[in-house]
Amino acid sequence: MRIRFVLATVLMALSPLVVVAQDSGLSFLTLGVNAEALAKGDAGVASSDGASASYWNPAGLAGTQSEVGVSHHVWIGDIRTYALNGAFSVGEHSGIGVSVVATGAGNLEARQQPGESDGLFDAQFVSAGVSFGHQFGPVRAGVGVKLLSERIFTNSANGYGFDIGIQTELLNESVHLGVVMANMGSMQELNVEATELPRLLRVGAEVFPFRAITALDGEVFLSTSLLAEVSHNYVTERTKWHFGLSAEVLETVTARIGYLSDDFLRDVSAGVGIEVADIWFDYAILPFEDGFGGPAHILTVRYGF
Repeated sequence: MRIRFVLATVLMALSPLVVVAQDSGLSFLTLGVNAEALAKGDAGVASSDGASASYWNPAGLAGTQSEVGVSHHVWIGDIRTYALNGAFSVGEHSGIGVSVVATGAGNLEARQQPGESDGLFDAQFVSAGVSFGHQFGPVRAGVGVKLLSERIFTNSANGYGFDIGIQTELLNESVHLGVVMANMGSMQELNVEATELPRLLRVGAEVFPFRAITALDGEVFLSTSLLAEVSHNYVTERTKWHFGLSAEVLETVTARIGYLSDDFLRDVSAGVGIEVADIWFDYAILPFEDGFGGPAHILTVRYGF
């Protein structure tokens, strides 16, 4: 009985949804890894490439440049997430991605029933995986496999998951389309039952409606993008809409805003990105609803080579 109450407490803290028991366990798998996508409404299935493609859509690894990225999330209740992602070009049309994501929270109060705490405990969740993407004519396809680990209180379990996705482009690459099925797999029993993976279907599109070019040297002065995405969680049976807008100036500074529907903690988001040589610095802020403390902060640093 005790572990059931503990699990409910942890999942309420770690999930952006109202959940009970283990109905939406391992919800850190749905929270995104990089500041760029989180600032744009938690969306990235249509055109994500490089280091973050392993999470959003492994198809984006096809023909990508080699890149490594690290991210740090400061979430609700002092929950911290750390992500290390890499993408490595394999020939002209293929790429391999690696990813390690760890989420943890400490000093959580354990209770067998409402009332005085029985003490403190911590919770840790880890995903480590490898992905592959390849281009077949106008279509990119990818698959990823990940090993999963969860530890809550004194109980632990391991499991696996895999993702499959495709991307393509239309109208002279002015429209990007993508679809991915993520988090298929299973877990071992945690105490008395296995946590169900948050299986996600994501479908999205990104368009680039406006671009301004300088008259003197033909350089791109301003480039904008609009994206829309829909995601469905088959465990919670909840569908969300994701919208994002970005504007890049002189291919150096990018401003981003986003909106996420039907989320328990948040809706709007914003962020900024700066490129210096081959290094990108991306930051996102996600204001939470009243009663959940301050906003979430996400910082990502990427290096291309």
